[in-house]
Amino acid sequence: MEPEKDPLVYSTRSTSSSTPEEPPAPPRQDLRVMRRRVAGGREVTEITGFVGPRSAREALLKKLRQTCATGGTIEANGTLRLQGNFVEKVMQLLQAEGHRVKRSGG
Repeated sequence: MEPEKDPLVYSTRSTSSSTPEEPPAPPRQDLRVMRRRVAGGREVTEITGFVGPRSAREALLKKLRQTCATGGTIEANGTLRLQGNFVEKVMQLLQAEGHRVKRSGG
């Protein structure tokens, strides 16, 4: 009869989760909303100043897209961009959620 081998193997990996959790988004933020013209003369509404994890940005963008019935995206620098001129509607929605919102630009 052979003796059982120990299944333990040395590992440099820690036993805790390797991905650090992102801090939650602050409940109240200072946001800037602006209208901008892009290539082809189209208008977009941009929201800047949002601090928090990507999942919180995606949730906010989804709510804004559904409210405005339009498309949108998150830019590489964290700016939320909606297709069309929805500055007033976006400002009202963000203020209703408790954010401090200022209109910026044109």
